[in-house]
Amino acid sequence: MTALRFRSVLRTDPGLKRQVNEDAGLARDEACLWIVADGMGGHDNGQWASRTLVDQFASLALGPDPQTRGVALVGALTAGNRVIHDAATAAGRQMGTTLVLMHASGADLLLLWVGDSRIYRWRDGTLVQLTRDHSLVQELVDRGTLHPDMAESHPMAHVLSRAVGTEAALRYDSLTDRALPGDRYVLCSDGVSKVVPDAELGQLVGAGGLAAAADRVIERVLAGGAPDNCTLVLLGADVATALRL
Repeated sequence: MTALRFRSVLRTDPGLKRQVNEDAGLARDEACLWIVADGMGGHDNGQWASRTLVDQFASLALGPDPQTRGVALVGALTAGNRVIHDAATAAGRQMGTTLVLMHASGADLLLLWVGDSRIYRWRDGTLVQLTRDHSLVQELVDRGTLHPDMAESHPMAHVLSRAVGTEAALRYDSLTDRALPGDRYVLCSDGVSKVVPDAELGQLVGAGGLAAAADRVIERVLAGGAPDNCTLVLLGADVATALRL
C-alpha cells in the first residue's frame, strides 16, 4: 500500500480589467482541503460572498472518519449558502459565488462544486476536466442545441445556472476520484479556464515544480488579456511512505 502526500500552491490575481478581486481561495494542505470561489454581485458584494463562503472552511475541524468529514464539508457549504442568501435577501441585491472544493482522505478524493469554476486532473501528460459547469451554455450543450466548440464564444457564456447564495435550497454536485502518485489537480476560476485552452493548460501545469507551473499559468492569463479575476490552486500527489501489509 502506497501512502500519498499532497502539496499545493495558491495563486490569485485581479487581472487587467477589474479593480477588485472577487475570487477567493483556500489551500489547507494539513487538512487536505482546497477551495476556489468566484464571487458574483459586483465588486464588494462578490468579494464578500466568496470570502464569506471560504471562511466557513478556513478553520473547519475535520475528524478522522471520512464519512464524518463529508458531512462536515456539506454542512459548511450549506451554512455559507444560508448566510449569503440571507444577506442578499435583506439587502435586496443579488449576491453569490461559485465553489470548487477538493478534499483528500488518503488517495480517495471528494469533489464538491457549484457554478462554473472547474477542477481538472493531470495524469501522464493528459488533462481531464472532472467537474461539469453549472451554466446556461453547458445546459444548451447537454440538450444538443449548441455545439461544444461554440460554448465559450456564446453571448450568454457568463450566465450561471447555479451559484452558492442565489437560492435558499442549495443545489450542488459531487463526485469521487482516486489519486495516483504523480497526479496533479487544478482548481480554478473561469478567469483562468476562459483564457487558457485546456490543451495548453495541461502543458503548463504538468511541467516543472508546482510553484513554477502555477506562476506560468497566471503569467499566461495576464498575457492573454486577463479580462477577469484569475485564481488557481495547483496540487500534486507524491509518494509519502510505502507500507508493507
